[in-house]
Amino acid sequence: MSSSTQPNHAHLEAASEWFAVLSDKPVAEDDLRAWQTWLNEDEAHRKAWHQVESVGAIFSSFQSTQQSAGYVLEHSQAMSRRQLMKGMLGVTGVAVLGWVGWNETPLPTLASSWMADFHTQVGQVSHHDLEGGIQVWLNTNSAMNRSFGDHYHSVSLVAGEMMIQTQSAEGGQVFSAACRDGVINVGMDKARFCIRQLSDSETVLAVYEGAVSLTPLESDLAKTFQAGQEVTFTAHSMSNAKPASSLYDTWRNGLLIVEDMPLVDFIDEIGRYHYGYINLDSSVADLRVVGTFPNHNLSIVLSMLSKSFPIRVKHPLPWWVSISAA
Repeated sequence: MSSSTQPNHAHLEAASEWFAVLSDKPVAEDDLRAWQTWLNEDEAHRKAWHQVESVGAIFSSFQSTQQSAGYVLEHSQAMSRRQLMKGMLGVTGVAVLGWVGWNETPLPTLASSWMADFHTQVGQVSHHDLEGGIQVWLNTNSAMNRSFGDHYHSVSLVAGEMMIQTQSAEGGQVFSAACRDGVINVGMDKARFCIRQLSDSETVLAVYEGAVSLTPLESDLAKTFQAGQEVTFTAHSMSNAKPASSLYDTWRNGLLIVEDMPLVDFIDEIGRYHYGYINLDSSVADLRVVGTFPNHNLSIVLSMLSKSFPIRVKHPLPWWVSISAA
């Protein structure tokens, strides 16, 4: 047995194939012995098996109980927030997440998302008409709260991503949007902008119409950004502005537009909209992706990638996709 090597693409692919064999009951004695031999050959084999087994356990919970994440969220309007929390945690603490970030999201964030005023599940994009002609779109696996009074309207992004469209202010009403790392204020003119909280304690603000003012949460520095500008910020600082990417604008229309994006990043991006796991071989991770893709149809996306690049796509399990060099 080797040292504690991390499982690579080949290990994970082999583990997924063994999982498929052992899931096909009854299992032949020869297959069982061969699997045990493979498992004991290398510590990385054990880690790969554990990873595949963990993902498989999540998806078996969808099949074994009617009260899956989707079921609970679809019926959440008829449930109290306390019931919602109890139901979701009763199924699994990771059931509402897609295939990339399910094991990286802190439990407090999960809890806050489930209890928010508005939330979406994996693959869902929702649209909300709020007071004062304000429109908000919530992207996949996102959540927000709202607050309003006679002279103010505000929304707060709890998790994920939202697009906001405001109208020209009337009667001195003030609109603001808060997130984990800062506050965005809108002036009297209408504006359209997107806020996305990244998993690495950074947030992206992209402005597509009008102008907004950004103040990081732990800084007194406020800066105005115009239509066509994009900035990445933390609670303490802001990057220099750059041209706004189409990536943060077109998802509300079901499209993922990318420009020279590494395949590994593209897989992370499309994975936000789907349950499951993609095992990407590092040998093809740096291929550059350009084009327009439907973010809710994984089969079409994988077919488009296969026609554009020398890659091989396999589906050893319904919830496991393997991509390697052709």
